[in-house]
Amino acid sequence: MLYINSVFICIFINIIPECLFAVSGTACPVLECWFVQEVSGRGGGLSVHMSQEESLMFISTEGFSEETKADLHPPEDICASRFYYVTDPAGTFCSASLDPPKGSVVKPKCEIYPFMPQASVVRWASSLTDSFQSPVYLQADWFSVAAQGLDQQLTVSNLMRSAPGSSEPRVILSVSSKTPVFRSRLGEQVLLDCGFWVDPSSPLHGSGFSVEWRYQFRGEGRLVLAYDGKNDRFMETSESGAELDITNLYETGNASLILEEAQVRHSGTYICTVYLPHLMAQVAVDLEIIGEMIVCLNIDPYEDSEEIICLGTLPLLKVPLELGIH
Repeated sequence: MLYINSVFICIFINIIPECLFAVSGTACPVLECWFVQEVSGRGGGLSVHMSQEESLMFISTEGFSEETKADLHPPEDICASRFYYVTDPAGTFCSASLDPPKGSVVKPKCEIYPFMPQASVVRWASSLTDSFQSPVYLQADWFSVAAQGLDQQLTVSNLMRSAPGSSEPRVILSVSSKTPVFRSRLGEQVLLDCGFWVDPSSPLHGSGFSVEWRYQFRGEGRLVLAYDGKNDRFMETSESGAELDITNLYETGNASLILEEAQVRHSGTYICTVYLPHLMAQVAVDLEIIGEMIVCLNIDPYEDSEEIICLGTLPLLKVPLELGIH
């Protein structure tokens, strides 16, 4: 669906409309999502399970009038309570990677979760809520949306707020990365993209923020970097050679992680988390280090070995490669 001078054009394919909603020259896709929430088990008790419902997010950078909503004509096979008319002033949902070609089987991934604002327990974000009071502003319906674009071009985590019972949420905090999967050669500088945006009309804008980068690999993790933006200080960590561009962090919300020199131990998943008072959103970036790797194969089980040396550009893993031939 294209919105141009209040004229709507919509193409329906297999009931779900292949639509775009464009505002002021910016095309915003209609996102097909799953609404995911915990549901109590049948017959009472303490057991819970996750339920999934189909949902649609219609997106505008300027908001919706009753007239424009009436002209959208959403499909009838999705519950009307799962239609969301999202105002996204920054256009974080308007990326081309979230807009699949018409008729495409492969589509972006999108999940919506209920979100409960709460004070952070980590030291570098605790100063954001040192008053121990929950603002009236938080008394609303909050949703967390996780979306992944096509071809690993984008990952987005947005927090949305709406009046209780309203289907018109507004994006308040957006955290995104244009490099969900990043490959770097051994020894090169690494830049893991992460950016955030806070709605200027929100009372949370200008109230302080914190940024955290964590590393995970096969169940193990460590804190790479933590910055307390309210008090302008870095927390001490055991990681060396990791930094932020503080100037860009404040001017543009660029929270990208800079690793001075790629090493084998850097391979793994990095999680960028941005904290606001009572809110947080995060995205994950997978880093793969590639380089020349020597593989030696022992083809003689009786120790009179011969070695075959192979050179190639391969992913470097932090595990030994063993091959036995019997």
